[in-house]
Amino acid sequence: MKKFFKSAVALSLALVMVFAFAGCGNTESETETKLIMATNAEFTPFEFVAANGKGICGEFDGIDIAIANEIAKDLGQTLEVSNMDFNSIIPAVEAGKADIGIAGMTVTADRLENVDFSEPYWVAVQTIIVKGDNTDIINVETLKGKKVGVVTGYTGDLALSEVEGIELARYQKGIDAVQDLKNSKIDAAIIDSPTAASFIAKNPELKGVTDDSFFETEEYAVAIKKGNSELLGKINATIKRLKESGEISKIAEEVDNRLAQ
Repeated sequence: MKKFFKSAVALSLALVMVFAFAGCGNTESETETKLIMATNAEFTPFEFVAANGKGICGEFDGIDIAIANEIAKDLGQTLEVSNMDFNSIIPAVEAGKADIGIAGMTVTADRLENVDFSEPYWVAVQTIIVKGDNTDIINVETLKGKKVGVVTGYTGDLALSEVEGIELARYQKGIDAVQDLKNSKIDAAIIDSPTAASFIAKNPELKGVTDDSFFETEEYAVAIKKGNSELLGKINATIKRLKESGEISKIAEEVDNRLAQ
């Protein structure tokens, strides 16, 4: 999914940002340690702000929030969510401002230079969202000569930046790109498949187009500070438990049901 820009600018932004926090999970002891999760709550259904303000962890809801809460429980800790700009997540983990980074984040070679990653917990691919009556756009090649919305720093942004002839319109939020698509300000939008499915479900006048020959499948995993093998082992144990028990699929279904209400 989202690709990370390695730069001093991103690190500087991470150090000066005002973060939004919410706590949840175990609350039996006031001295209980916290597991701080860095995320960007703009990636439905993985992390988002609940419409009613009552999410899995404070106001925050989503598949990633639920997984992080399970990790915190297994560690005997209380989960605290730190909501920030996506490009600030890895710098926050590197600097020790967050224990883990979970934000539908794809494991890449560039990111592995800065953080370690858990075993993957989800597999996704990019989806091209277009209006339902659009018959011109059937793959990436047919995006040439079109104006295409992408989210800055995400996989769609970096992948299409390498294709000549496509005019990119960059957004901070996928929902803004979808809104401009509905208003005919752009011709298409590129979003990770689970989030694209959520947008399309809420906007039946839109449809999704895939191009498996261009977009590779992506594995989402948990980012942690390099060298913290003890924490990595415990996180992997939780992910293994959730995958083998089918709990992740159950979590995803429950989140979808809440979004549909």
